[in-house]
Amino acid sequence: MRRFLKTIPVAAILITGMCISASAQDVWRGGSAYSHFGIGVPHDFKSSYASGMGVQGVALHDSRIPGLANPAAWSRAIFTNASGAVEIMSYDATSIDTEYRSTQFQTGPFQVVMPITRDRLGVTLSISPLTSSRFTLQNQYTLAPEENHSGNELNYVIQNRGNGGINRLELGFGYRITSNFSVGYAPSLLLGNIQRHQTVFFDNTDYRPTNLRESTSHYGFGNRFGIYYQQRNAFRQNDRIIFGAMVSLPVNFVSERKLESRIDFNDVTIRPPSYYGDGEATYPLEASAGFSYNINPFIQLSTDVLYQNWSDYTNFKGETEDFMKDRIRLGLGGQFVPGRRDAPGFLSNLIYRLGVSYDTGNLKLSNNDIETFTIHSGISIPSSRSNSSIDINAEYGFRGTEVDGLISERIFALKVSFNLSELMFIQRRLQ
Repeated sequence: MRRFLKTIPVAAILITGMCISASAQDVWRGGSAYSHFGIGVPHDFKSSYASGMGVQGVALHDSRIPGLANPAAWSRAIFTNASGAVEIMSYDATSIDTEYRSTQFQTGPFQVVMPITRDRLGVTLSISPLTSSRFTLQNQYTLAPEENHSGNELNYVIQNRGNGGINRLELGFGYRITSNFSVGYAPSLLLGNIQRHQTVFFDNTDYRPTNLRESTSHYGFGNRFGIYYQQRNAFRQNDRIIFGAMVSLPVNFVSERKLESRIDFNDVTIRPPSYYGDGEATYPLEASAGFSYNINPFIQLSTDVLYQNWSDYTNFKGETEDFMKDRIRLGLGGQFVPGRRDAPGFLSNLIYRLGVSYDTGNLKLSNNDIETFTIHSGISIPSSRSNSSIDINAEYGFRGTEVDGLISERIFALKVSFNLSELMFIQRRLQ
């Protein structure tokens, strides 16, 4: 314990950044380098069929696969749908003086949609990630002899790690008012925990490693509204146009924070939640709109735009952040559905999807927007005995820049979704 207390003055100097003459080298691991800002990077996976086309899916509906983008689309439910997904993301990042590769695994969203009245009233229950924060930053420093108590140069490493994110637990419904027009509403509970770990390692055994763990929990209640309109035979025989829009109101979080350290294999609370008081963090307004056109039953094109008001995001102290800015995401893509599911050959029974997206990002660092450009592709493997399917989507994209010492990332993602779709609660007659 005495050796730990001896390092507190040094650690305090390091944490507050007073060692101006120290040299550093950054090494990122574990996820996107940009996920340590705010409450993490936004998570855009809303449905497996939309992901393969590079869109949010606010103007899409598939009776066999549930989607989260637009509450109004749940009114079109015919089958009872359940969906779950797993995702693997690989980051290959470079800056002026470092390179790193890392892999991140995550699950979700999970969703169940059930028709109360088929193609009229549908309800859903889901849990989905909204943001994700996973990173490791390692800095190497040197203190001159006059700046420490060892009498020699003191080398040390500061490792900063983060994990956590915000998730949405949602129960909602969609209702079809006319044959073409539907509305939807979904109240939700947003909750999550963001942890920031800092560990200081010294090359002198007289200085014991020190560690601090800041843990911030959030919860709040959200509201989403959606509209959905479709028209068949709009321009030609067997075509269909769809328009959809969604608005998610800002969420005021109830936030708590505490600071801990691990000493002699025990977690010691240094500053309890009562020390900080309740926080005033917010999750921003979100709105999206999209348009889809089915040229015929086999070819569908879709585009949509997402807006998030991140410039009004406030941190735990209720303060806006200079590095946050409003975010716009544009997507464009399409899918091809084979004419016959029972056609000979495996490939003729698959559904093919392709698209692109551009994201301005919600960060502006050193006067540079952290933009993302992504190419999307996907296939759907339908079951030969039911309406269930397995969707496999791949993404390859570029985020950030190496200008002004920032980091440029190449991102590859592989997403696998399992979609169960069955007629439920139908009384069957024995023949």
